[in-house]
Amino acid sequence: MKTNKMLKVLTTSALLASLAAPFAAPVSANSTNTIDREISTTSNGTLDGSSLLYVNEDDTQFNAVTQDTFRVSLPTGAKWDFSKAETGSGDKDGTIIYMNSDKTEMHIKTGNAIVKAVVRNEKDLEVTPLEGFKSDVKDKIAIPLYVKLEGADGELKLRIDRMDSTVNSGEYIFARVSSGATKTAVDEIKSIGKSGAGARIRIEENALGALYGKQDLKLKLPSNFKWDFTEMQKTGSGSPISLGGEFAGADFTVRGSENELIVEFKNLPKTTKTRGYIYVTPHIKANSDAAKGTVNVNISGGDFSDADVQVAKYGDYAANLKVEKVEELVAGKFDEYTRTAKITIQEDVPNTFLGNRDDLEVRFPSWVKVVDVSDWSVSGPITAKKPETGNNKDIDGKDDKFGISIKRDSNTSSTTAKIEFKVRLSVEANKTGDIEATVKGGGLNEQKLVVAKAIAPGAATVEKAAKLKIGAQDQEGPVIFVTEAKKGVFEKNTESGKGNNGEIVVKLADGVKFSKVPKVEVVEGDGTIDSSNIRRINNDNQLAIPVKGESTSKPMKLKISDVRLTLDRNVPEGKVEAKLGGSAVVENYNLESDGWIGSGKNTETKDSYKPGTFNTANAVTFTIGDTVTPAPGETTAQNIVFKIGQKSYTVNGETRDIDVAPYVHPVYNRTYVPLSHFAASLNIAPDKVVWNEASKTATVFSGSTVITATAGKKEIVVNGSPIPTDAPIMYGQHTGYRVLVPYTHLAVALGAKVEWKADTQEILVNK
Repeated sequence: MKTNKMLKVLTTSALLASLAAPFAAPVSANSTNTIDREISTTSNGTLDGSSLLYVNEDDTQFNAVTQDTFRVSLPTGAKWDFSKAETGSGDKDGTIIYMNSDKTEMHIKTGNAIVKAVVRNEKDLEVTPLEGFKSDVKDKIAIPLYVKLEGADGELKLRIDRMDSTVNSGEYIFARVSSGATKTAVDEIKSIGKSGAGARIRIEENALGALYGKQDLKLKLPSNFKWDFTEMQKTGSGSPISLGGEFAGADFTVRGSENELIVEFKNLPKTTKTRGYIYVTPHIKANSDAAKGTVNVNISGGDFSDADVQVAKYGDYAANLKVEKVEELVAGKFDEYTRTAKITIQEDVPNTFLGNRDDLEVRFPSWVKVVDVSDWSVSGPITAKKPETGNNKDIDGKDDKFGISIKRDSNTSSTTAKIEFKVRLSVEANKTGDIEATVKGGGLNEQKLVVAKAIAPGAATVEKAAKLKIGAQDQEGPVIFVTEAKKGVFEKNTESGKGNNGEIVVKLADGVKFSKVPKVEVVEGDGTIDSSNIRRINNDNQLAIPVKGESTSKPMKLKISDVRLTLDRNVPEGKVEAKLGGSAVVENYNLESDGWIGSGKNTETKDSYKPGTFNTANAVTFTIGDTVTPAPGETTAQNIVFKIGQKSYTVNGETRDIDVAPYVHPVYNRTYVPLSHFAASLNIAPDKVVWNEASKTATVFSGSTVITATAGKKEIVVNGSPIPTDAPIMYGQHTGYRVLVPYTHLAVALGAKVEWKADTQEILVNK
């Protein structure tokens, strides 16, 4: 067999060996070994050859010429026993075509190849290739496993010893020993109402032939439950009892009473190839005194192994809660943006909705109010009335929940009931995020589901946060952008009951005012605003922007520019915030709204409550800037010391440098100080001191005071009025091109008090 190829292999090996170290190279292992089927059996069971050990060639061919031999050994508790083996013909893997009289030597066929197998002792079987192996295909050897077990336990492995062959050595699982005749398992546990089907029970043989002949399977329920014999005794395709494996087709009958059910098998076949299976779907009824909890079934009888399995939960009532789509609901609105998609509550098992229990309750977050239920649909064996909407009705716009009264037509129906509806919600203007519905009562455990998502009606941002000074007037604010969440959200004609009064309002923080009406323009979308009526309101703290036309193609975006702000001295340090609101943005603010009036809902009010409203006027809070050093001229400046001839001064002990030192003019006998540094010492910002090179004039802006000083003139001008000085304003090369002013006149103009200390040559300044 394959002598030419083998000769080439041996010749090549000899040549390589002559060139290498003088040690014989081992024969390469070259097979893949598998067991085609692991048998489940008993400790004293028998394997009848239905499972095979396969030894498959890889690259190196099995050598029939030299008759390479390998050994197959069994573990403790197992021995070879071919006493029941029979010879046959054909190409079936593992066919025995010859056997000696005492059945210890045999020829076994796999395809066209033949091997000899010899039982050397009860543990060892030696296998030798004989003929039929081909060089152009990967051949295989199949050995039927005829094995008798004697007290074996657990996982059983046979061992292949390569001996002098090219077969891989190794251990392989061929059987597993289990205790008892049967084992029992169940599918997913079911929740049942007054009646229903529990989880399917699967009873299977632990080993081939473990269960046969006449057998009575007993299934027993707790005393406060009973079998639904109408269902359990059904036959044919609707039968809750079915058989599999080699049990398929066996005859049985069902009998019993109350909580005990007996499945009587006339003659179960003794399995030899495939274990037998019994499937039981338990149909159960609860007695009036049945307690909430688990429902177990006890299994016994005949040769069945005793078992207790949980098949159902009674009282843990479940339903399938789902929503068609998680819609985005716009906070603060009363219109089409506030309805959920279709919500479905369906029984998971029949009879879950029980009419004698509390009403079903559907509850939403506290920042949501229910204003209407629509698209109502009920199917199955129940009656559920749609909640009525209106003042003093089921839904009056005051609550975050509503109830559903259920009446069951039958407590034994096998059909599941279903309730479907949509809900219109009023969402508090400043709330966003998941809107979760909690459903409980009516026979159900509490369940939760996200049914919608709340989004803000608009967004407000700034191009760049402003640096704002506490106490400063008419300072530059940021450019503000306001964008609606969806087209048409900013409304001209609102449903708040106030008529055509849709306005977008930007509200500043307390203590902050608009110094003038800024420029407002629509930069995106086709919505329009009434530019002629944009105005400051609420003591200039708010900006009102009337909506003239609603956007229809894409969301509207506003740009608010040329913003000028005044901050009083009580504005705290830190972030300066603003809010977005107004009737065009927030409809459900109770001081602006008459309540829910869309589609005529809740128009009657007998008290001060306005249906579907909240005490929230603004939808969005955003930052417009940060406060910085308190404004010049509006804060106290103390303990300022300038010294003649010294290029520095101190403020509360802190030293600050100057590039031109104060000095006493030798002709005019007046003390001069640098105008810009004197202004800085009084907290006047550098950008508030402006130099005009052409006119050689310096101008100081200090709050509402404007001071000018022109080089060479013997005066300073305060708010347009000249104040004479007896010494001129100095500027030029001799001053380092800095404007120097007699300090007494400048201090008076800036509202500061000064004192001259001749002994120390110091000027003391306070304000």
